[in-house]
Amino acid sequence: AAARIVAALEMHAEHAAVAEGGCAAIRYLAGGSDDVREQLMRAGAVARIMAALEMHAENASVAEGGCAVIASLARGSDGQCEQLMRAGAAARIVAALEMHAENAAVARGGCAAIANLAHDSDGRCEQLMRAGAAARIVAALEIHAGNAAVAQDGCAAIARLAGGSDGRCEQLMRAGAAARIMAALEMHAEDAGMAQRGCAAIRYLGQGSDGRCEQLMRAGAAARIVAALEMHA
Repeated sequence: AAARIVAALEMHAEHAAVAEGGCAAIRYLAGGSDDVREQLMRAGAVARIMAALEMHAENASVAEGGCAVIASLARGSDGQCEQLMRAGAAARIVAALEMHAENAAVARGGCAAIANLAHDSDGRCEQLMRAGAAARIVAALEIHAGNAAVAQDGCAAIARLAGGSDGRCEQLMRAGAAARIMAALEMHAEDAGMAQRGCAAIRYLGQGSDGRCEQLMRAGAAARIVAALEMHA
């Protein structure tokens, strides 16, 4: 199946409907085991996904499917994540988030892809930040403030990018991450997943910096953390 899907995406690269269907099929398969994800990678799925995102950049359905596929494939090994990054995943995700800023499904897929690619890798985090991930995540959280799934994935992406780097934390704070996290925690106070990811984002942004802790406190972190602990006791 992997080889046939990749071949179809290559042969009919100019057809948006084929790109959309191919991304959906790869996403479905990539939700399985690490072995399946590895087979997809070896078959050339990554190159075809990036080509689809570039060729059909203005198509929201392709953007949604492409970002969701990247998020699924990035759940695998470090090697798979590195392959995605070398193929240009960071630039394609950020471009999709910018071009389709009003689309909640693209926002969710893009933020999830960033979060998964950023996991346990300073190098990939730096690449994502240089590509403009911080601004796009914060914008997604603001535009889709009422969407709990976007809120969760956006806060997860912030937490992953913030971990272990003062520079990245400062950049995220300058982009407005603190205000967006607090707003998400307040708006989706009854969502346990949101409480977990929002508190994690606060933790990683504040870690090792009195200045950032003060900023987070001024943004309302104390009240939001206490409310989350009470609501999900």
